[in-house]
Amino acid sequence: MMQHIDVLIAEDNLIDQKLLSAYLEEYDITHIIVDSGEEAIKILQSVTFKLLLFDISLPGINGYQLTKVVKEEMKITTPVVAITAYSIDEAKDKCFASGMNACFSKPISKIELVGMLTQFLPKEKLTSAHSRDFEVIDLSYLKEISLGDLDYEMEITNKFVETIESDLLELENSFHSKNAEQLSVVAHRTLSTIYIMGLKSKLESTLCAIEQDDLTYSELKTNLEHVYETCRAAKIEAKLFIEDLRNCKSY
Repeated sequence: MMQHIDVLIAEDNLIDQKLLSAYLEEYDITHIIVDSGEEAIKILQSVTFKLLLFDISLPGINGYQLTKVVKEEMKITTPVVAITAYSIDEAKDKCFASGMNACFSKPISKIELVGMLTQFLPKEKLTSAHSRDFEVIDLSYLKEISLGDLDYEMEITNKFVETIESDLLELENSFHSKNAEQLSVVAHRTLSTIYIMGLKSKLESTLCAIEQDDLTYSELKTNLEHVYETCRAAKIEAKLFIEDLRNCKSY
């Protein structure tokens, strides 16, 4: 019976092995590391993988040759990503010609690696077991631009929490002091704050109306109350997301 593992890494450099392993473990991605093409071929006879990472400069059977064996002789259709010490421009043509699906260069970047994982592994593999559904915020855009970098997601979410509180306070003060010009400026600035947490559909039209300064007092008050209520709920959920990220990183 075939064993199923997420990723096979064929890499002979010990430091790169440890780095790749640490990054994959962070996302609970099961993996096996071998340091030669011959070992990779042997293990592929008894284990199926979702993704193959091959160093192109392996001793003996190199990454290019290994890919040809895997694709043409073993008839394995699993995506193959090349790891190269050369620049991408130098290596990509040969990588694609040998049947590889993508390549990235050393030194190994966590962001670049996670981008590859996002592209080739099932989506749920990079979703935290601690993730939850939120009613107000939408994290799709943040996750798209973060490429799975949890530190980046935490940094941006913390910044949102800090900034939105300041924006709400300024909106409230501008309203009570009847400073229409400042209210318009802050409403415009708040638009930039809310996009990262996916609040565009909930708040864009309201904030634009406040910014344009053509509302009655009653309309302005109602719109501001909607902004306060939505943003404070978003802040609560953002803090829960930060808690989820901390839990995920502690594993």
